[in-house]
Amino acid sequence: MLIQGCAASNPDYDSSKPHHRPDGFVNSDGTTVSKPLSDLLRWYKERYGKELPPPPGEFVASYDDFPQKSFDQSQLDAYSDKTATWLGHATVMVRANGFTLLTDPHFSVRAFPVQWMGPSRKVRSPARVENLPKIDAVVISHSHYDHLDYNTVVKLAAQQPDTVFLVPLGLEKLLKSWGIKNVKELDWWDTYSIGNNQITFVPAYHWSARTLTDRNKSLWGGWTLKNPALNFYFSGDTGYSKDFEEIGKRLGPFDFSAIAVGAYEPRWFMKAQHINPDEAVKIHKEVGSKQSMGIHWGTFELTDEPLDQPIGDVKKALTLQGVAESDFRLLGHGDTIDLK
Repeated sequence: MLIQGCAASNPDYDSSKPHHRPDGFVNSDGTTVSKPLSDLLRWYKERYGKELPPPPGEFVASYDDFPQKSFDQSQLDAYSDKTATWLGHATVMVRANGFTLLTDPHFSVRAFPVQWMGPSRKVRSPARVENLPKIDAVVISHSHYDHLDYNTVVKLAAQQPDTVFLVPLGLEKLLKSWGIKNVKELDWWDTYSIGNNQITFVPAYHWSARTLTDRNKSLWGGWTLKNPALNFYFSGDTGYSKDFEEIGKRLGPFDFSAIAVGAYEPRWFMKAQHINPDEAVKIHKEVGSKQSMGIHWGTFELTDEPLDQPIGDVKKALTLQGVAESDFRLLGHGDTIDLK
């Protein structure tokens, strides 16, 4: 209690903003995602104490069968200058009109403070930092280890010092302590411009932490990119909320979106922090996205559903909501969509 009390101040606190608190941040409706220890113990007991039922739907035979290619800058030559490449989990590279944006870059083997334990990749990363083209901006959704990877961002900043790293409130100091100098932190609805590209930080329904004492001390959210050739939305990690209607009204409609579809079972435990495929398709519609792809799946085994369960669940959600499969796609690791 003494340690937490000493860490309770929020240097970014603004009493005029409803999601700000003196000791950190909350979601747009004033709530926090918080589970009692008893719920965590129940989940562990159910997960490891008995065999989980088989998932519904159609799935690939094994993780080794996931479509994957090793990404290299030269492969982009076959496409127009308006593309989106899925590099695993929440890492998406979007190119439009000569501008390149990278979301939540993570190329390490594990999503954990150390690389000898913690969640490991079930499908290897299709990319390495040294294979990337020139990256104009990196956006980070929040502080969790599967979204903010120390090894990747430090190496990228060293190899491409002109790249600007855009982060939520509360994370600029952390990245600068890692030696990353070109960092700018934003609050919800703040916009950072690079030439004729406007990058805006938008709300999500989630939480943040990297240690036992910094829960919700930094903000979380998604990002949008308004480029003369493309209006793009990236959901980050989120539970379902009214935020998406507001994002659509303020900044939509979007030409293309990257929306989380994985890490959603069991629902009684995950619903508040991770959307499922049905909710992801709803968000696709609410933000007014012409075309979307599912992210945050098929890479790290974080929750109870098999890595390939979103394949069947997304198809089912699209059918139930009357959305064409061509409008909401799941890619193989390293695959590129031509957005021309």
